[in-house]
Amino acid sequence: MQKDLEYLYSLRKYLLLITGIFFFFVIIGFAASLKNPEMSAYLIDLFKETFGWIIKLDPFERMLAIFKNNALNSLFALVSGIGFGLVPLALIAVNGLFLGIVVQVFSTEKGVLFVLAAVLPHGIIELPIVFISASIGLRLGHGMYRFLKGEKTNLKQELKQGLWFYVVRILPLLFVAAVIESYVTPVVALYFSG
Repeated sequence: MQKDLEYLYSLRKYLLLITGIFFFFVIIGFAASLKNPEMSAYLIDLFKETFGWIIKLDPFERMLAIFKNNALNSLFALVSGIGFGLVPLALIAVNGLFLGIVVQVFSTEKGVLFVLAAVLPHGIIELPIVFISASIGLRLGHGMYRFLKGEKTNLKQELKQGLWFYVVRILPLLFVAAVIESYVTPVVALYFSG
């Protein structure tokens, strides 16, 4: 546990940057959605077409689908960071942008309490975990940059440490978040749906 906390602490500057980028793009998405509601409606319809099948699953199957999706995305953000951290940064920006659009549209349609009820129960676990995965990827990217500059860095050890943390800490928490998203969030959101 102590080693995990030390590892998390070593990620702090990357985590701060990732978190800042995410919330910056949430604001951008929110503002863009206010300015162009047609674009927002189109993107949300596209999202429903692509991922709407998940809603039709029974809670257990939905939980497995959500867990698999989040686990693969987090792993991709982590491993792809070796390319100078560009992919994790892009993924975080796109997710922030889309969340900003969703928050704007649904807070207008159903109210702020509904949006909070639909995001917070699982998001309070899921978002920090996704940020940590992207931070590990960003740190790998920074390591690659330093390596190419001729600075001493152990990329293999960085990747090994990141993957170990992913398996031991990130995956279990993503599973908990998926359980909450499948079994708790729908009930809470329904209560606040009016």
